[in-house]
Order: sequence, then C-alpha cells, then structure tokens
Amino acid sequence: MDQYDLIIVGGGISGLTLACRAVYGNRLSILVLEKEERLGGSLHTWRVGSDFWVELGAHTAYNSYKNLLQVLQERQGLDRLTRRAKLGYRFLNEDRLQSPIARLGWFELMTSLPFGLMRGQEGACLAEYYGALFGRRNYARLLAPAFAAVLSQPADGFPAQWLFRRKPRMKEAPRKYTWPTGLQGLAEALVEEAPFEVRTGVGVTAVRRKADGYEIDAGGRSMHCRYLAMATPPDVAAHLLLDGHPRLATRLSAIPMAEIESMAVAVAAEKVKLPQLAGLIGVNDVFYSVVSRDYLAHPRLRGFTFHFRPHRLDRDAKLTRICQVLGITADDLMAQREVCNRLPALEVSHVSLMEEVNDLIKGRRLFLTGNYFQGMSIGDCADRSTREAYRLLKTVKKHAGSHPAVPDTPTTGGVTVVDA
Repeated sequence: MDQYDLIIVGGGISGLTLACRAVYGNRLSILVLEKEERLGGSLHTWRVGSDFWVELGAHTAYNSYKNLLQVLQERQGLDRLTRRAKLGYRFLNEDRLQSPIARLGWFELMTSLPFGLMRGQEGACLAEYYGALFGRRNYARLLAPAFAAVLSQPADGFPAQWLFRRKPRMKEAPRKYTWPTGLQGLAEALVEEAPFEVRTGVGVTAVRRKADGYEIDAGGRSMHCRYLAMATPPDVAAHLLLDGHPRLATRLSAIPMAEIESMAVAVAAEKVKLPQLAGLIGVNDVFYSVVSRDYLAHPRLRGFTFHFRPHRLDRDAKLTRICQVLGITADDLMAQREVCNRLPALEVSHVSLMEEVNDLIKGRRLFLTGNYFQGMSIGDCADRSTREAYRLLKTVKKHAGSHPAVPDTPTTGGVTVVDA
C-alpha cells in the first residue's frame, strides 16, 4: 500500500494552494489526486488554438489574492502574470445595451444611503443590506442582476459580509490579471517542479478512517495517509466522509449546489457587432452573464462565454440566443464548447454552518478547503487553503514524529504569509 503523510483530494486552486503551503517549513510526502484529466477545477481554460483561448469558468484574478500570489512569487511566477485591459460591463435589457449608471435611480439612492449606512453587513443577505443602502428599486434594477452575474446564480440570499471583504494587495502584481495561456495555466504553474506528487484522471471512490490516519481507494488501488485534505465540492466531500465522519458529512450535505450551463464560442472579430467590453449582465434573460475575452485582444478572433440559467434551453436554443446577442449567424461561429459548472449556493445561515464545520474538524487529522468557507473567489479559496495548511503544520508539530519542527511564524521564501 502506498504511504503518504498527506493526501489531498482535488486538484483545483484550493487543493494546489494547500499542497504548496504544506511543503513550506516541513518535508511531508504529499499526493494530490484529481479525478479530471486536467488541473484547475473552476479555472477551466478552453484552448481553441495555439494562440487563442477562452475561459469556461473563473475569468478574473486580482492583486488582492495575496496568499495565492505569494505562492506564485515563490515559484518565480509573478513576471508571467498578464495584465488585463480596462473594459467595462454593460447590461443587456431587451437586447439593448445599457450602462450601469443608466439603471441607477439617483433620488432613491440619496434618500436611502444615509439610513442604509447605519446597517451592518453581519447577519444580512445581499438583498437586505444593499436594498437598504441603495433602495429597493435600485437593488432590483441594478444590483440583483449584477450580483447574479458575479456569482452565476440567484444571489439575493448570499451573505453580505462575504462579498466585498477588504483584503491586502500585492502591489508587485497587476490589479487585474490573467495568465499567458489562460487562468488554468496559473494552476498548472503551481505544480511546475513542485516537491509533491500529482495524479490526474484518478478519482477517489472510498475513504476509511483509521487510528493513525486514513485509507484511500483511488484509481483501483489503496493508499494510506497520516493526514487527509478534502479540496472538493461539499457534496463530494460529504459522500466520501460519510462512514468516517457522519456528523460532518451531514453538515456538508446541507450545503445546496447551483448548476450553471456555460457555452463558449470563438468568432472572427469582424463579424461581431458588439463593442469591446468586459462582458454583459443579463436582465430577465436566459443567461446570468456573458464574459468576453476582449480584455486580452487578439488580431483575428473574439471569444465569449455565456453562463446560462440551468434547464432553460437546449443546445440549439443556446446557440440561437448567442447569435442574437452577438449579431452573427450560425455560420459565423468558428468553434464552440459547452460545460456544466457547479457552485455552492450560499445563504446567510451558511456563516454559522461553517463555524460548526470548523468545530467538527478541530484537532483532527482531516482538513477541508474549497469555495464554500468564506466566499467563492479564487482568492477566498487560497485564503482558506493557507489557513488549513498552517493548521496542518501545527498538527504535525504536535504529533512530532521524525519530521522537522514547524516554524511558529509561517513564512515562504522570507515573505510573511497573510492570514486573511
């Protein structure tokens, strides 16, 4: 049976950041298992050709993702970040483009703002907090569709305290950036010459809790680890942990999931009638948003990803709507790709639920990370993985054994890590 100190289930940005953090200050044998043939998880880049790609999942990264950027800095990867051009979003209302300002009622804003500022975010959902701040009509016209576009799901119930948390920035990085080969390439860069093992195309089928760790069945073989980290969607983690941690699995299974049907297209640039833009926000439309590749201009092509509401349209109907929005014909589509994305559907009650989950894993050999602990952004995932990595290293230090001591002040290459 293969033996490891740490096995991480999930090769998305959460699992890979955790693996990178766990090797600092400690020489653990680490294995990352990813059921898909590619790394990245929600960082999913469709590489249409040798010099053109479109994002199928997450599409924007910021220099406030400091924990992620510090891992890249350790790998000499900051110089490979590609700055995004400054482009804005437009609303699409009955096939007419509108600026955000055009949908804002200034009188309602001025009369609501003084009273809304008195309300705190804690315990409030987006609809409650921003409805009081901007006014109910402004929220319905402007913010509700914008938040749904950001989260790719109905967002009224999302915890207000999690959406715009202030975070420290790394000034050496561009404010907004991507990677030369798309954001999936950023995830792939984390494993370049990494001191841990990664296996793709290997799904975990069973997890058994043991006195000295866990036994894992994956890819037709069994392996043992002293510590286990789950970097998967919560329902996947709940299924695998049901036998060993039934109470925890019950809490994780209470987190609902949202489906998003995403379709990306590549079109000759001269065919598209839309102006250059970052994307579109749907108003009572069959899609939440349209994300453009215009922020990284290509001499011949333009790319767009439509994030459709689930179970509304079949493939042909989606293509018809795409052609209507872009002002093209079906013959103008040069390439297309469709995927189904899944994201947690978080509500205000989720804040206390995560406190329960953290209590249930405290002091155990089990570690959890993902996009459901404090927000769904790439940076939120990296922050959670950083905290779990240090909890892991402290646990290793407590168990002592033959491993080197874990430093009390975690650092990477002399850079103090942000505990966001």
